[in-house]
Amino acid sequence: GGQFKREVTVDGQSHLLLIREEAGAPDAQFASWADAVIFVFSLESESSFEEVTRLHALLGDLRGAGDVALALVGTQGEAGTGGGPVLPGAGRGTLGSPSDSPDKISSSSPRAVEDARARALCGDMRRCLYYETCATYGLNVDR
Repeated sequence: GGQFKREVTVDGQSHLLLIREEAGAPDAQFASWADAVIFVFSLESESSFEEVTRLHALLGDLRGAGDVALALVGTQGEAGTGGGPVLPGAGRGTLGSPSDSPDKISSSSPRAVEDARARALCGDMRRCLYYETCATYGLNVDR
């Protein structure tokens, strides 16, 4: 996984995000360190969506789910997405499972995870925001 820094302004106040990309299941160290987690899955992959559900349950076993801010992000096949956590720190911790294909929702490669299912999972996660992104078309890339 990679490590990244990004400065953001929220309500007129500057914050430094320390972002660490994680591969695989969260461990106790990750769970205690993360202030927030972004779960990323591919909209074309049922298995990546199921992996996010599994990883969220593991995180909940390690740390109360209400203690961590969560975001669920469905992507349209960008490389490096699809199932685990990603965003930790002063804003830290992401979990996702990789997908190496370009944007590809089409009649030959249909959407596997419908919006209503993703929103229902986000509701079950509590304190969770849901976004769909597409880097190719710039959809929610800067959110």
